[in-house]
Amino acid sequence: MPPRSPGNAHRWNPLRWLTALAVVLVAAATVGLFVLQPPGGPVVAQGSPSPTAPTLTTPSPLLASPLSTPSPQPTFPPDKADKAWPKDPPWDACEAPVWRGEPSSGSPGDGRRVLVLGDSLTRDSQEPMTTFLEQSGWTPTFRCWGSKRLDWGLEQVKRAKELDQLPEFVIVALGTNDISWVQPAITESRVEKMLKRLGPNRQVLWVDLDIAYSAFSMQRAEWFNKMIRQVAEDRANLEVVPWEKIARDEKAARFDGIHYGTSGYRLRARALTDALDRRAVEVGTPVTATPTP
Repeated sequence: MPPRSPGNAHRWNPLRWLTALAVVLVAAATVGLFVLQPPGGPVVAQGSPSPTAPTLTTPSPLLASPLSTPSPQPTFPPDKADKAWPKDPPWDACEAPVWRGEPSSGSPGDGRRVLVLGDSLTRDSQEPMTTFLEQSGWTPTFRCWGSKRLDWGLEQVKRAKELDQLPEFVIVALGTNDISWVQPAITESRVEKMLKRLGPNRQVLWVDLDIAYSAFSMQRAEWFNKMIRQVAEDRANLEVVPWEKIARDEKAARFDGIHYGTSGYRLRARALTDALDRRAVEVGTPVTATPTP
């Protein structure tokens, strides 16, 4: 075999150069890793916080506090209707008296209860009066029946006591049907008996009479209004509502000398509610009525 030419030993070989370059790059990478991460140290990923300086994170508001729950809503007993009242009342009677479970809200009533006793004048003004009373924070119960007199009113007070439904405030609007058919002495004795049955710890508003039916009825109505005011002079818990003056000052129209139209009943409802509101402000802090025999 002929000897190789000396020039063949120095011929350029691309594969050798690539291999050498790869070795150099691997070596450089190894040295760099040792410089950045000494042997035995914890491996830390690029961009991670240092293990000696942990990052504090803000907890989520939902995890930081317990789940919020809605405030419990107050519960009230059901309404109670007087079962002794006729299921189908006649045309001249109000619906059965209802002792409401949920009180009204607002001032000056502040949810307190009021009992309204009356005849057809109360029956025909019940709707607007209920609205006005509730707007003032009162919780009303009506016991009304057309053509009824004071003896019927006494039975209603007795019945309310039996049901434990005789509140601190009572409005009495009776007397119109007494003055023409009952002797004055009997009427006065029934007024006294009514006030005694209600007791001195209840606030009583008595509505005076506005009648222009006949000379006789007007004379009797005048007597009644004077009598009830004389009775009130000796009782701090009794106030007379001057309905006669209010009705005449406002020229409330009466179609038969006794009963009113829609505007007259609305005026009456407003006047009685205003009188009750004023009384409540005068009395001040609510008190609990003491039952009396």
